Amino acid sequence: MSEAEELDFKQQAVMVMESFEQLKAVSDPFRSKLLTLLIEQSYTGQQLARLLEVPRSKVHYALTELENTGFIRVARKEELGGIVQKFYKAVAYSFRPGEHLIPQSESIENYNRNMMLNTLSRAATRAMTAPEEAFINRAEVQHQPRLTMQLEARVSEDTFIRWLMKYRELLKELEDMEEEPDGRFYYMSSVAFEIDEPYFEENRKLGGADHSKR
Repeated sequence: MSEAEELDFKQQAVMVMESFEQLKAVSDPFRSKLLTLLIEQSYTGQQLARLLEVPRSKVHYALTELENTGFIRVARKEELGGIVQKFYKAVAYSFRPGEHLIPQSESIENYNRNMMLNTLSRAATRAMTAPEEAFINRAEVQHQPRLTMQLEARVSEDTFIRWLMKYRELLKELEDMEEEPDGRFYYMSSVAFEIDEPYFEENRKLGGADHSKR
């Protein structure tokens, strides 16, 4: 029999990193991957080691670093066979460096790149484990409850930032919608960043003109 102890824990919307030690902690690819998993749900070190197929000692060290720098904390404890298991969870849904850390450009670059790669990896996992009906065509493309898209656009940085603000507002509207008794869960994942050159052939020919691929 197991006995659970729920702790007073609630994830923040955003955590702002205040120290270089924090930024350095999540610039490491493995710790960044753990943090991405712990944003979604709580895990014990043993569960994470099994999930990622790595030694428990490696996970334990990474969890200690993340806990000491304030990114995760124990969300609940369970006693099983006289052994207390600690379930860790991220303290926030998202993390961003404070403005005073901007001079640490290399560490910020590593952190942002790792988080994007982890997000894409989680999206791939979710697609692989989604139910079959999620990919069945039931209507015209515009009326299907799914979306697959890649897009390249040549615009100024200010224009792109303004568009992203509108996009975030739209996502917030979806997140804040009242839950429906007969509703289903839908998953979305987004990444956006500057690129050196377009990959789509039409964009190369037109010198980076705005084209999308669906």
